Amino acid sequence: MSATEKPPSADIQSNGTSTSVTEAVNPSVDYTKNLTTFSCARYVMEVCHKLDTNVLTTATALTYFHTFYKNVPLDQFDPFTIGCTCIYLASKVVDDDIRIRDIVNVGFNCINRDSPPLMLEHYFTMRDSITQTELLLMRALGFKLKIDLPHKYLLHYLQSLEDWLGRDLLDSVPVKQTAWSLLQDAFHDPLVTSCQPELLAVTCIHVALELYGVVVPSEVDPWYTVLHDACTKDRVLDIALKLLGLYNEEKLLTMFP
Repeated sequence: MSATEKPPSADIQSNGTSTSVTEAVNPSVDYTKNLTTFSCARYVMEVCHKLDTNVLTTATALTYFHTFYKNVPLDQFDPFTIGCTCIYLASKVVDDDIRIRDIVNVGFNCINRDSPPLMLEHYFTMRDSITQTELLLMRALGFKLKIDLPHKYLLHYLQSLEDWLGRDLLDSVPVKQTAWSLLQDAFHDPLVTSCQPELLAVTCIHVALELYGVVVPSEVDPWYTVLHDACTKDRVLDIALKLLGLYNEEKLLTMFP
């Protein structure tokens, strides 16, 4: 299965979820009152979700965003403009058909909820900001626009694990869906810019297996060390702790919307 098509199961997508349930799980946030790297990444994710972008477009945009702010204070450049520019540039690189008009309108709406539609003058001001910021962003990225994302490794490792454990066992618990969701959530944090994609993919699978108590029989301990040299026990546990810590940030962010 190609990572550009669908996650391991369509069940983890929210396209068929009612609005009330979606809002309960992902409550609206006033991003202007919670200006952190996490909240700004969540803003980019919300815009991408509402634009129905390709999953690789979302991941690429967030990698651009975290890379840009790695050495730049968050308040030096407007993070919402940078975020929308990252989506615009990522959609070009991934060849995802996303119009800048839609990015502007959805990006504005996610900050100014329940506001009337943009007036033409304001719209063109925001549109020009994104197109002008695009070159700044590319320079900050060193014009390295192709990202080696962990999604393909996750799918490959899950397939290997299915051959290892048997399809019936993996289908009995939502390990695949949980691992995929963990990977998506990982892009809230700058760790995606420093963590090797193979290591991040393995960590998401490891956490998912631990959550459901699935034991992988193996002659080596831990089992995942055979997948890639980067996947040592210490590294996987370190990334797992950082990944699980993101959910505390989500709680803090939505506690006072």
